[in-house]
Parts: sequence; C-alpha cells; structure tokens
Amino acid sequence: MRLAALFALTGARGLTAQADHTPVILGFPSSVQAAGLAGAGVALPGYAGALFVNPAGIAPIRVLSVEAGFARTTDRSTYAMAAAAGRLGTFNLGFGARYLRFPAQSTVLDNLTWAGAVVYRLGGIAFGSSVKYVSVEARDGPVTRSLTSDLAVQVAFFDIAALALSARNLGEVRVTGGGLTLPEALHFGFSLNLLDTYSNGRLLATVESVWSESDRGRTVVGLEAGAVVSGLGLVGRVGSGRQPGLAGGLLSNTTFGASVLLGRARLDYAFQHRSALGRNVHLAGVRWTP
Repeated sequence: MRLAALFALTGARGLTAQADHTPVILGFPSSVQAAGLAGAGVALPGYAGALFVNPAGIAPIRVLSVEAGFARTTDRSTYAMAAAAGRLGTFNLGFGARYLRFPAQSTVLDNLTWAGAVVYRLGGIAFGSSVKYVSVEARDGPVTRSLTSDLAVQVAFFDIAALALSARNLGEVRVTGGGLTLPEALHFGFSLNLLDTYSNGRLLATVESVWSESDRGRTVVGLEAGAVVSGLGLVGRVGSGRQPGLAGGLLSNTTFGASVLLGRARLDYAFQHRSALGRNVHLAGVRWTP
C-alpha cells in the first residue's frame, strides 16, 4: 500500500481523512509488485498479498506463498505488511496484516488492518471472500475499530491471463468507537502474459478500473518485462494512472519497480518520486512460493 509505490496518504488530505476516521491504509497497493504498477494488483493472482485487494487471487497457490514488504521514510513514517496463503483441498486459505505508523507531527498514531480469506475453486473459476479488521488510533489515545468484508470472483486462463472482479468494504460492524468510514468500491482488472511463461522472456500487461462511492472512476495500467534463465532473472515494471481519492494529487501517477527472481523466491522493489510522506520513497519486499 506512498506506495503505488508507496503509500501516501498522510499529508494534509490524509490527516483530514484520518480525523474523519477513514483508514488510508485500505487504499494502499496489495504488494510491492503492485506498488510498482501504480497499484494495479487486483488481476495479479498467485501470491499471498493478493488477499488485501482480491481474496480470490490466492486461488492459484498450489502449496504455500509467503510475502512481506517494508518502507521507512526520512520523517520516520513506517509501513509494513506480511501475508501467507496455502491450499487445503478445494479451498485456499490466507491471512495477512498491514501496519502504517505516522510521523510524530501527525494527530494520528497509526493504522492497522488484519485480513483472513477463504477461496473455493471450481475449475478455472475461483470465488473468494475475506473479513477485515481495521483500526485507526489517535495520538491522544482513542482507538476506533471496525470489521468489514470483501467478495471476489476470478477467472484464470491457465497461466496466460486472469480476469478479476472484487467488491470491497461491504458492510461494517463497529467494534469500538463511533465506527470508521469504509467506502465501498468495485475493482475490475485484467492481466495478460504476452510471452509464454515457460520461455526465458517475461512480458505482462495489466489494467484495472476502480469505482468507489468516495471517488470518481479511475483506471490504472501497468507493464512489466524481463528475462529469466534457469530460475534466475530480472524484471522491471512501470505503472500509470490516477491514484485513490484520499491521495488525490499527493501521489505520483507514474511509478516504477523491479524484481530479482531467485528460483521460488523473489526480491521486489518499488519507487515513487512524489508522496505525501515525502519525495523519493522506496519500498522493499520479499516473496517465497515453494
């Protein structure tokens, strides 16, 4: 999730939103890879972090996927995420958490979200749902907590393409405080591998459109390309498109990223030139899919 390669959302607009109990962390990209694609992650299946934006996205995981990401800015803001997902019969299960701690001058101390997802597979079609716990803590002590949910369906065309539809923040159950502002949103995405994934080349294009009750519709596109030889490779990526309303104008619309592929593991990186958390923000992550 300044992200989009990295996560904004805590400048003047971010702080105003926080005062209204809107957890900006929900607008962050699902992974470092998605951050390098300007947040276009709903149609990137097969990794644990997908459960944050598309619970059906963990369906292609055959055994296990573990992922983590981290960023720390010069003003001492900190973002961290971790997720794990695996297969159990005809179901896939996943669990993850994301944490954002704001700088000392912010009236908000932090945002925290936990998510648990379950997916049922029927051939190449996957139906997923998740439950999310979200909290916003003010620096003077009060904590507002709520529960919400996501529903998603994904169609995978082998490892060539994927089509995904995800409805986010459906309903709210207040846990403590007066409740949070959790805008409902619909994400529709498509990704296509333009080269055979069994070849040495890598070329993937993805597009994602988002409609939210708190923002006008927007579309983000991304492209990544690279090469892999004997399991070792390098992939670069770029994404562009208007960012979520909470960040409006505070995030760079174009982001960049790269990955080093090491067999079943990969090291990910994303960069954003302009962010509400500052300029030249960097995000690093690791993913392992045995």
